[in-house]
Amino acid sequence: MAFEGVRPVLHLPFERGPGEPILSDELRALATRMLDLDVDGLVILGLASEASALTDREREEVIAVVAGVCGGRRPFVAGVEGATRVAAERARRAAELGAAGLMVLPPPGARASGQLVAHFAHLADTTGLPVLVQDSPQVTGVVLPIETLVEIAAHPLVRAVKIEGPGAGPKISALVAEGFEVVAGWGGLQYPESLRRGARGVMPGCDLGPALVAIHRAAGRGALAEAEERYGKILPLLSYEAQSLDLLLLGAKRLLCRQGIFSSDALRAPARTLDAEEAATLDGLFERLEAERVPGFTRRAA
Repeated sequence: MAFEGVRPVLHLPFERGPGEPILSDELRALATRMLDLDVDGLVILGLASEASALTDREREEVIAVVAGVCGGRRPFVAGVEGATRVAAERARRAAELGAAGLMVLPPPGARASGQLVAHFAHLADTTGLPVLVQDSPQVTGVVLPIETLVEIAAHPLVRAVKIEGPGAGPKISALVAEGFEVVAGWGGLQYPESLRRGARGVMPGCDLGPALVAIHRAAGRGALAEAEERYGKILPLLSYEAQSLDLLLLGAKRLLCRQGIFSSDALRAPARTLDAEEAATLDGLFERLEAERVPGFTRRAA
């Protein structure tokens, strides 16, 4: 199982009010919509899923819902984070519930390359699943130099990396030259360039997932001008949401509410909300993309 192609990270719908429970029916509807829009697979429990705000019981609930939707249609990848012992237990449960691969953040506080190598190898050995290393230093505070990633990749199941962060182009090229399967992050910002550098796919939010499918397919058949034109249409929204993870999440959930898929755009507390100017800017961008018939921006779910 590889991580290539366009695999959106599912956002989670929370009910407003005490406990902020996950709305499983709405999560099921979102997963179904993404599969119907021809994505290559799904990702759950990533940064865009607010995974750090979930209990372990809720994590398993999310996996079970998505596993039920995917069935034999598409594989799904489960995000895993935490200290090695915690991460290994989460990885084991994800594998038991049907995950086809793991997207793993380095453990907070890890600095020595030996610690990092042991962490990723242990998760691969525990589950037998392919592991995608999520290189996200702005979240974890852990920097993964190319030399360390090469050491980690000595394990045959740990040969893929998702690069998060601006200015990632040279690192993508260097890792591709080392034989890695590289997946673009940061919502798909500069995705055409990432493809030219050898990236094999992207894991965006659900709002831009369908549009990035069209870009990926165009580039794959050599229609590079079409891919660039399609990318140009989504760039204003993508660059606006790329200001912060909170803004990306709030924008995506606002769109899902407009489409009748989510009933609430709330992030799980404590979290901020959109102010009036941000909401107006996002609505204007959504309306423009809908008018231009960009995939994924119809007002109502199909």
